[in-house]
Formats: sequence, structure tokens, C-alpha cells
Amino acid sequence: MKIPKKEVVKFVTKSVLHKQIANSQAELTELVNEELKKVDTDYAISGKRLRNIVVSLPEVKMKVETKLGDKPKKCPACSAGLKRVYSRNLRGKRILQYLKCQRCGYKGHNGKWLPRKYGFWVGKKD
Repeated sequence: MKIPKKEVVKFVTKSVLHKQIANSQAELTELVNEELKKVDTDYAISGKRLRNIVVSLPEVKMKVETKLGDKPKKCPACSAGLKRVYSRNLRGKRILQYLKCQRCGYKGHNGKWLPRKYGFWVGKKD
């Protein structure tokens, strides 16, 4: 097994996502690995590395669905820092509304902090 260069992965990922939407990280990894095999039969990439590369592509959009779990210290999708957004209740106490990642768009709230499912498609970044 050979690890493809980042530029090759970016090119292949964009071409795959221009053809169709990937409804999970596993689906995207499978589609990209199929295309990488056409470039070099020894190429393969893991889902985590692929997701981290996809985050850096401005034309690729990523959606993260979350599930219940412990509050993370850094983004569980891309390992970047998280912005904490607070509001105040009627008594003036600050309450954490949600956590948001400026890099990948992850948003966790109401105790749902852990990624459950990813979605990928080509479109404008917010």
C-alpha cells in the first residue's frame, strides 16, 4: 500500500464529488479509493486522513450530524479550536448555547457533541 500525496487526493476528491454527493465518510473513502486505484493500484487512504484533507478544500462542503456525548476540548471532526457561543437566561446566568468550529463548520449543542455522520458535496463554503 502506498500513501498518495495530498495534491493527488485533493484532485481525485473534487472529481468524485463533482459527480455525486457522499452521504458518509465511509462512502467518500470508498469512492476516493476506487478512483485512486485507477491512478496507481497501490494507492489507499484512510477515512480520517481524507476528512482532514477535505476540510482544506474551499469548494467542498462538509456537514456533521452529532450524537450525545462528552463536550470536546477541540473539534472532533478536524482537531481545530472550537468557538463557544453563550446566551443568558432570565436570571442573567451565562449558558453555553453551542460549540462551533470555524474551520470545518462542525456545530454541537444540547449535549450532542460527538460526530455521528458526515456528509460531503461540492458547493460554496459558508
